[in-house]
Amino acid sequence: MSRKPFVEQIHRRALANGAEILVLENHFNPTVAVSGSLHGGPLFAPPDRRVIASMTAGELAKGTERRTKLEIAEDLESRGASLSFSSDASDPVGTDIAGSALSRDVDLLLERLVEILRTPVFPEEELDKEKKRLVGAIRQQQDQTSVRSQETAARRIYPPGHPFHRRTGEERIARVEALTRDDLVSFYGSRYGAGTLRLVVVGDVEAERILSTLESTLTDWRRGPDPSIPDVPVPPPVPLEETVEMSDKANADVVLAMPAALRRPDPAYLACVLANSALGQSSLSSRLGVRVRDVEGLTYGIHSSFHATHVPGPFVVSVTVKPESRDAAVASTLDEIGRFVREGMTEKELRDEKSSRVGKFKVDLASNAGISQAIDSALYYDLGLSYLDQFPNLVDAVTKEEADAAFARLVKPDAFTIVSAGTFRK
Repeated sequence: MSRKPFVEQIHRRALANGAEILVLENHFNPTVAVSGSLHGGPLFAPPDRRVIASMTAGELAKGTERRTKLEIAEDLESRGASLSFSSDASDPVGTDIAGSALSRDVDLLLERLVEILRTPVFPEEELDKEKKRLVGAIRQQQDQTSVRSQETAARRIYPPGHPFHRRTGEERIARVEALTRDDLVSFYGSRYGAGTLRLVVVGDVEAERILSTLESTLTDWRRGPDPSIPDVPVPPPVPLEETVEMSDKANADVVLAMPAALRRPDPAYLACVLANSALGQSSLSSRLGVRVRDVEGLTYGIHSSFHATHVPGPFVVSVTVKPESRDAAVASTLDEIGRFVREGMTEKELRDEKSSRVGKFKVDLASNAGISQAIDSALYYDLGLSYLDQFPNLVDAVTKEEADAAFARLVKPDAFTIVSAGTFRK
């Protein structure tokens, strides 16, 4: 028996304050998954203090007006349930919400979710603990060649104030240490509200009951900020090479990066990611992996990707090498990218990447969490509910000419910022 289209299965309710609730009943196993988002990401924090956004999201569940962090955790963990709230530089716009539970505990899960969203108190002692933990993590990361190369490249490509600009480790530590509870309370008050909130519930539940429950608990929440997303300009490329010297490192990491004018909602997105899949998504089977890793033996791993959300991010190639192999690995990488831009994909590569992309999409939809995330993502990026049903056909419709042209329009082999981090001095 054929499955009904997702668009016909999803129950949807828009509240007067702007919140949107979607429920899909799936009675094949006794679980429930929740995905959601609101516009509380780093893009909306002060340009010199983007960390406020991630800290606000991370501290939401550390205590509410009614319950302590421990009480919230005990309520959820005793039932095998979970809730998380996160925001980071990978998506400058959103704060992500995720949850799961047995379907019999869905009322508890949703009650705690709404309580945390609406009445966090940001305990001072919890913030102090998190600041110390984060400072330690930043210091530890500064000893990793992959982190240093990525951060330096982002600092060269994107100017201060841009959401993808990355400050030095010491600058980030100073900003974390300067954070106060008032910073979090202020950001929460300015950015959190129903106007940009979307919640997707998928699982063994009754849709109308879930819709009514959430409506009753969210309908009087403040609307909050304007849901519009400000445009973020794409800076011109900065072709340069830079070495970050680090002591006593057996391996080195190289990042080749350039700003790319690609957003997730763009019509060219699928064409670009299919092309990139053939070029460098896999260290084992992509062109870069086969040539630079397998044939020439110049890298332990190589990977390329577009970073595309509501804000256009960089196209990045990451390469892990022995220090003495760096120059040869970079030369081979640039040569292979140049050849790919000139000649494009083969028809076989396109068929294989289409099959892989559609297969992964279908596998992700085999779980309640995968379905809820797919629904949330489709609406978050203004793709529409029908996107889940249309996706295989949209992928199949991409032609070699479209993929080649879209990739070549965005990636210029002579425009890379190339940053190496490791021990290179003899």
